[in-house]
Amino acid sequence: MEISKGIAFFGATGGCAGACLARCLEAGYTCSALVRNPQKLIDLLATHDISPETIASRLTVITGNVKDPDIVAQTILPTTSIIVSGIGVSPVWKEGAWFPILDDWTICQDGVSTILEVLRSRRTAAVKPLLVIISTTGISKFGRDIPLPMVPLYHFMLSVPHKDKEAMELMIIDAMNNQKDNDAIIGEYVIVRPSLLTNGPVCEGAVRADVEDGDVAKNAIGYTISRKDVGGYIFEEVVQKFTAPNGTGRIVAITY
Repeated sequence: MEISKGIAFFGATGGCAGACLARCLEAGYTCSALVRNPQKLIDLLATHDISPETIASRLTVITGNVKDPDIVAQTILPTTSIIVSGIGVSPVWKEGAWFPILDDWTICQDGVSTILEVLRSRRTAAVKPLLVIISTTGISKFGRDIPLPMVPLYHFMLSVPHKDKEAMELMIIDAMNNQKDNDAIIGEYVIVRPSLLTNGPVCEGAVRADVEDGDVAKNAIGYTISRKDVGGYIFEEVVQKFTAPNGTGRIVAITY
């Protein structure tokens, strides 16, 4: 069955967004994905048992950079009702370095800025999409939302990439709250904050989730969660339950 609700993906070659994309294609959603390396995406989807026939009929792959507004505009179609972004880069340890190195320290905020720029240019569009962003725990403004033993890793070794995530989140909240513009450019947002990501398998029934609403998401403080379960959560709890934008936003922490 093909579902007409359009979903645009950014960062789909990452494990979280890629797992969500696979579930969406399997369920019959029409999707588009912006990637730098199309073959990497095809190979990733193959690990989720997504057939070439399903990819050909339900997925449009655009090759390019998320910082290019023209390319991003090709990915977000006028009928796109949901945007899922897993933009990010993996830290790399280099010999002699005290901290992991990133190729692009501001990729999250730059990518989301471009997405919002494209949506801003379409302010009068009939469809104002739901924007789903994969962020991280460890950056709550309400207090510690990670186990105490994780504090050194998060607040020292990962402090720079987490600042990028924080800046990204603020852009999205601002876009919803109209603080810089006369009209909202998105219809709703969901910021998903997973705990430390692993490449483990799906763990049925093991995911805990809690909404940050004026306080730390205390019921979802944990150590790790697999990328597959993050993608599965977004598909099951966000994509499948979405009917129409409600003009609000929420931040959800998830963990095992």
